[in-house]
Amino acid sequence: MADKLDWMNKHFVLLRYVSLADVIETEGYKIRPDLEELFAGVSGAEDMVFKFAGSERYKSACELMAYIAHRRAAVWWGYRCVLSLMEELKINPAEERDISDIGANLEPEVPDWAKEEPPQASPEQIADVQAQLAQAQADYEKMRAANDPRMLKYVEDLMGLVMGEFRAAHGTDPMDLIKQLGEKIKQDPQPIDPNSPIFVETAKLKAEIGAMQKETVDTIKSVIPPKVPEHQKKLQDNALSAVFRWVAAPDGENSQKCLNVGNECVETPAGLLSLSAFWAFGDLMPLGEHTVPTPPGLAANGLCQVFLLCSLHPGGTRKLKERYEEYFNLGMEVLTGADNWEPYLAAGKAPHEEEVPVDVQAPKSNEPESPKQAADESPAPPPTYKRWKPGEPNEEK
Repeated sequence: MADKLDWMNKHFVLLRYVSLADVIETEGYKIRPDLEELFAGVSGAEDMVFKFAGSERYKSACELMAYIAHRRAAVWWGYRCVLSLMEELKINPAEERDISDIGANLEPEVPDWAKEEPPQASPEQIADVQAQLAQAQADYEKMRAANDPRMLKYVEDLMGLVMGEFRAAHGTDPMDLIKQLGEKIKQDPQPIDPNSPIFVETAKLKAEIGAMQKETVDTIKSVIPPKVPEHQKKLQDNALSAVFRWVAAPDGENSQKCLNVGNECVETPAGLLSLSAFWAFGDLMPLGEHTVPTPPGLAANGLCQVFLLCSLHPGGTRKLKERYEEYFNLGMEVLTGADNWEPYLAAGKAPHEEEVPVDVQAPKSNEPESPKQAADESPAPPPTYKRWKPGEPNEEK
C-alpha cells in the first residue's frame, strides 16, 4: 500500500474482488501496457488502487475501483459523481454552442501581442547610431587621405567609366537605383488593387467554403433534433430517479426501468449511469423467463465511461484531473462504507430531489376554491422507495 498516512485504517469493505488475479480473470480487467511496471509485485486490488492514487493517477484508480467494487455500491458511487458534476454546473453552467457557429468565422483571429505597435527607437539609440555613422565617415576620409592621390584618381575615373557604360545600357546607374529605393521606402505604401486576381480567387474560395459550411450544418440539423433544456432536465431527473430506485431495490423491475430510461439519454452521464445500473443487475432479460448473463466487465466499463463523460463535461469549476481526484475521494467514501444510501431511504427523498425549483404561480383570485380545484392543485406525494430485502433477487445473479 502506498505510504499515505491519511489512508491508514481505511479499507474497502464493499468489494466483489480482493485480488488482481480475480478481477482480471473474472471481469476481464485489462492492464495498460504503459502501467505494467506499476503492477510489479502487487497482488491485492486495494493496494493497487492506493498505489495509483499515491502517484496521482486518479483516473486509473477510479477505473480499477469500478471493476472491484460491489455493484450496488459502484452504482451509488457513480450517482454521487453525477451529483458532484451537477453541483459544479450550478456554479458555472456550460455554455451551449450552436452548431451553426462551427466554421462560420473564416477570418483568423489576431492575437493581442500582434496588435501592439512596434517599439520606437529611443533617442539614446538614435544618437548612438548617428555617432557610429559619423565615425565610419571619418574613418573613410582618413583612409582616403592615407592613399596615393594618383591611385585614387585612377580608381574614380575607372568607376566613372563603368557607371557611364551602365547608364548608357540601362538609363540609370546603381547609385541612383539605391537612392530611388530609399525614396520609395520613405513614401506611403502603394495602393492595393481590389480587383487583383488573388483577391478575386480568395473571395471565390470563401464563398465556396461558406456554402459547404451551410450545407453541412443543414445536414446535421436535419438528422439531430435540437435540444430542449426542459426536456433534457426531465430526462436527467428520470434517469437519476431510476438509478436511485435501483440502488434502493436492485430487482428486475427497477433494472428494466433503468434500461428504458437510460436509452432515452444515453449520451449524458445520468443516462449512461442508468444503463450501467441495468448492466450491474447481471441479467440482460430481467423480466424474462430465462436469465441472460451480462458480459463480464460491461457494468464496470460503463461506469468508467460515466466518469469520463463527467470529467470531460464543459463548464463547471474543476478540470479533468481535479474531477477524477474528486471522484476517487467519493469512491473512497462509498467503498469504505462511510457514505451509503440508507439515510436517504429512511428520509424518503433522493439527494437529487433535495432542491425542488419553485414555479412562478399566478396571483390567486379572491374567490374561494372548490374542493375539486383544491384536490387537483394539491402537491403530488413524494415518491416511495422500496427497500431490498434478503431473499429477494438482487444484482448478484
